[in-house]
Amino acid sequence: MDIGEILLSPKGRVGRAPFLAVVATGWAIAFDLLPFNPLLALRYAATINVAVVVISALAVWVGIAITVKRFHDVGLSGFNTVGLVWATLRGDPLAIDAPFAMAIAAFGIITQLWLCIEPGSRSANRFGNPVSA
Repeated sequence: MDIGEILLSPKGRVGRAPFLAVVATGWAIAFDLLPFNPLLALRYAATINVAVVVISALAVWVGIAITVKRFHDVGLSGFNTVGLVWATLRGDPLAIDAPFAMAIAAFGIITQLWLCIEPGSRSANRFGNPVSA
């Protein structure tokens, strides 16, 4: 499986190591390069150039595709990613006055951490053969 297939296709399975690498890179970009944050791109779309919006959309797609594959590796449907994306976009971990928003954000973070440590199924499942990482 080549890097383009790992990052851009939601089909198949991916192990913990590639998933962790993509998640760590995504979090580093989100915390280091805030203008690339998709939420900021939507909020300040009039002042941010088109390239930033395109890069943000690509980053979101890569995150969704690799998360779907990771859910596949642990034997779950990729549709679980819908809830995770909703939690990421709806939640606000800094909303001290809104505990529900904090809880939603915590759900998204905990789910990502769980996907980083949960081993994939050792046998073939409906999403393909096991991966070696």
